Amino acid sequence: MIDFNLINEYIEIIEKGSLPENFSFNKFCMEFYNLTKSIPISKYLKTIEKTSKTPKIMNTKKAGEILFQTYKDEELLTYMKRQGYSELPEFDYKSVMLLRKVEPLLNWKRVIQYFQGKGSIQEINDSLKTKLFPAEIELLEKTIMKKLKLDEEEFNTFINKMRKLYSDKELMKSMKKLINNYD
Repeated sequence: MIDFNLINEYIEIIEKGSLPENFSFNKFCMEFYNLTKSIPISKYLKTIEKTSKTPKIMNTKKAGEILFQTYKDEELLTYMKRQGYSELPEFDYKSVMLLRKVEPLLNWKRVIQYFQGKGSIQEINDSLKTKLFPAEIELLEKTIMKKLKLDEEEFNTFINKMRKLYSDKELMKSMKKLINNYD
């Protein structure tokens, strides 16, 4: 049976950026993961109107999942020991922002880079994004221009507007609301 009261309490704790008494961050993450693993947490957050801290909440759950998987996987534990961690390092609300929906080993590599001071969260996340080849960029441009019936000048204007839209979170939210209103 799902304890929604406890889930709501944990969500409040995550939103505040604190921890319950007598909990390490890792233990809290695993506890939160175990509580929420059987529900689609992003949909639940929308239903209770708690979307302002969704990435932080989702990544805390992801940290719990990775820790849970790591403790069950002898190869991962061995890898972490080889990296100098006899015990798994403690996540915090900053380091969980590195976690993605990929296998635990790739997530640990990112976290270790961060803990070793090899970059900020933004730098590490940006360094792992895949770069497109020039031929791929050209193909994408042609496809977009064809589908939207744009000439090159219109396409450049469109790209500049999209760049501005994607770089401004408030503008993006407003656009999504507006678009959803037309459905």
